[in-house]
Amino acid sequence: MGCSQDRNEPELIIPFQCIDDQSTCKVLTKFGTILVKFNVKKILTELPFSIRLEFKKDHLLSDNTRPQYLNSVNGYMEGKTMFMGKIPLFFNNQLEGNEDNPFIAETMLGSCSEDRMTWRIWITLEMIDVNNNKDQTTFFIDVDSTRY
Repeated sequence: MGCSQDRNEPELIIPFQCIDDQSTCKVLTKFGTILVKFNVKKILTELPFSIRLEFKKDHLLSDNTRPQYLNSVNGYMEGKTMFMGKIPLFFNNQLEGNEDNPFIAETMLGSCSEDRMTWRIWITLEMIDVNNNKDQTTFFIDVDSTRY
């Protein structure tokens, strides 16, 4: 990893929250609401940050069954302002059995010629229902990054 702990200023790391530079914080999916939160106030290039997804079982599926749990989360980031390849996101279930079932990925963005850049974060969720059937949905949010 090209970063060291010395570059990660402690005042930049905060509890997970929605940030001003994201297109949406709550994403309504066919499974329920997904909250997309960050552990920084703003995303700075070349500094690590984490993304937390929280699943809220707040409505019924079309067949009136509730999903049992969020099984897995996969994702990647790609530049919307300027394509710089795909950056994979590796989400881990931090609190298995927790009602919100949070998944967290640690990542960072490279710097480019733009001082401010918009990134698209693609997320695919896999749910398992009470009958052990699997179903998926994909969504995206946009976030901005700046150079420090």
